[in-house]
Amino acid sequence: MSQPTAHPPSKPASTVAGQRWPLLGACSWLVAPALLAMAYATSQASPDVGRLLVGNAGVSVGVLASSVLGLLLTMGSRVRRERWPWVGIVGAIISALPLLLFLAGMLLRL
Repeated sequence: MSQPTAHPPSKPASTVAGQRWPLLGACSWLVAPALLAMAYATSQASPDVGRLLVGNAGVSVGVLASSVLGLLLTMGSRVRRERWPWVGIVGAIISALPLLLFLAGMLLRL
């Protein structure tokens, strides 16, 4: 006679981990272009705000926000155990590129 178990047998980790599509990972690719489009639309709507966005403070806040949002979306994709983890990792790198360019510009005084 077989003993009944309290828990049903679980699925292997490989099938559980590959169930979700990389939605958050794909969104992490779009952070920098979305913030750039929002800044452009704001500067077109109000020239006074556009001067603030083009200034050093506006650019520094924008590139930092891009990097942080990309990292958060990548972490969210890992928590959700989305399929193809490289999508989120590359998205975090792409969303951090504006910050890297900004820092390089500051160091080289471009």
